[in-house]
Amino acid sequence: MTTMRERLGLDTSEGEVQGDQVMNGQQWLAETIRRSGIKGFFFMPTFLYPTMVELADEGIKRVLGHSEKAMAYMADGCAQASGRPGLVITQGGPGACNLLSGFGDAWQSGTPIIGLTTYIPTARYRGNSYQEVYVDFSTVTKYDAEVRDLSRLPDLLGEAYREVTTGATRPAHLYVEGSIETVQMDFADKDFLDERYFTYPAFRPRADDEDVAQAVEELRAAERPIIVCGRGAIISGAWDEVTMLAERLQIPVTCSLGGKGSIDEHHPLSLGVEGSYRRSSTMDMLEEADVALFVGSHAGGATTLLGTIPPPTTRIIHIDIDPAQPGKNMPNTLPLFGDAKVVLGQMVDAAGAEDAGANQEWIKRCQESREAWWQEHEAEVTSDQTPIRPERLAVEVAKALPDDAIVCADTGYAAAWSGAYMDLPAGKNYLACEGTLGWAFPAAIGAKVGAPDRPAVAWCGDGGFMYHMAEVETAVRNDINAIAIVLNNHALVFDTHLLQAFWSASHDVDLLSEFKETNFAKITEELGGNGIRVTDPAKIGDAVDQALHNDKLTVIDVVVDHAAVAPVAFMAGQGSRGGILSDPDKMK
Repeated sequence: MTTMRERLGLDTSEGEVQGDQVMNGQQWLAETIRRSGIKGFFFMPTFLYPTMVELADEGIKRVLGHSEKAMAYMADGCAQASGRPGLVITQGGPGACNLLSGFGDAWQSGTPIIGLTTYIPTARYRGNSYQEVYVDFSTVTKYDAEVRDLSRLPDLLGEAYREVTTGATRPAHLYVEGSIETVQMDFADKDFLDERYFTYPAFRPRADDEDVAQAVEELRAAERPIIVCGRGAIISGAWDEVTMLAERLQIPVTCSLGGKGSIDEHHPLSLGVEGSYRRSSTMDMLEEADVALFVGSHAGGATTLLGTIPPPTTRIIHIDIDPAQPGKNMPNTLPLFGDAKVVLGQMVDAAGAEDAGANQEWIKRCQESREAWWQEHEAEVTSDQTPIRPERLAVEVAKALPDDAIVCADTGYAAAWSGAYMDLPAGKNYLACEGTLGWAFPAAIGAKVGAPDRPAVAWCGDGGFMYHMAEVETAVRNDINAIAIVLNNHALVFDTHLLQAFWSASHDVDLLSEFKETNFAKITEELGGNGIRVTDPAKIGDAVDQALHNDKLTVIDVVVDHAAVAPVAFMAGQGSRGGILSDPDKMK
């Protein structure tokens, strides 16, 4: 068995310092990164360069980008796609300030990423040092600590990995004294990292069997049961168990944007996405349900329309790996504490044989509601108009992508159009941001690094794409052949429609949300990537197919209808469809 020093190619003869685990900080950290199994990490200079040099021949991508925030998003997408904690490295001071803003989405989505930044050495603390700025990461991390001495690096980094991969997964951050790379130490008896903490979830607790039996009994007794899957179902990889339980008990399934992929959306029991960015038909059925099984969902405002659907009288059964979540936002809740995949498996076993005759009238009503929604939007979905209808674009893209593609969706209209109109197979194939516009494009680059054999596609508007457009150069330079589909309506059009609804007579109101028309395909070509501009809906499939076969980053710039309104709950009836904001009773 080779020692760590031998794997690193170090001198194993006895020298001034004894022991086969003697090395300096950069060598130990490089070995730990190699052990973690990640296919790449993301950084902004200048910190841990010696460690990066140690990894030159390891086949691990060392992705230098253009902003710390974008690097955090790349680590986020990489972690979600690979099932391993993402790693982002930046300098401290202003670098840490920028990195902090990139951790917010991962905090809300429950994505395990680890950030490493430098801090001012103790000898210069409060000495008006250059870039002496301090940032508190505790608001967006599950674990935040300072490594002031090399002897503490193994246990503190080990604790960071344990925290981000167990229980409710979330980010961690370490401030690290920069000089520790050059210090030498014997690392014998300093291994605080079992291999299981390099993937997540590292542990999968079971629920109490009596609680499981009660949950199954209540679902069986219900007249109008429904399953609502959140992001936790995807983190747990529970799509097979969701489908099996739905089939055993004959229960319709819906999901939040983060839970998209919990069931094949072509399955007869699938109703599609619910919440603020949703199909209205799904919300109708969720409002009627008498028992709702929530799986790995925080049941937040975007999922429940600010706590209005399902109504408070609905009986809730809630599976979550965080025991504090069930009952947090909804009363009348039976909590099932445990890993979603494991607990659903327990429920499948408790349910026994499939009851093919159960809930048939309810299922028929749900299916009719779903089909009526599609018929209502058939004109947009099949439209040949130019500029292109986003509904048509979403459907055509879903048809053109292979089943193993990963779609990274931005917030706002982009989220609503992709969530409602892209029917995708079961699996971890749709990564939704948690409200941070501009997340999708860097996240797709990271997803391609984390899962290089799968197509990774950013779905974003022009406003979102322009947040981090410089990362086109990053992807090209690092041979990351991700795809970006930009819905180009030369505006933050969600805001345009709000402004038109309330303040259309205001002077220069267009300046508050409208952009100049931009050709993103040409910009991409100038930065060395492949640019495709689509103005004809009949060309959408060909453009996606071309992008899938390109060996470098491709941006598909699609000119879409500026007047098109996405299916956002509180935007019903806006834009080209006329009217003022719907009253609360019609939000769903």
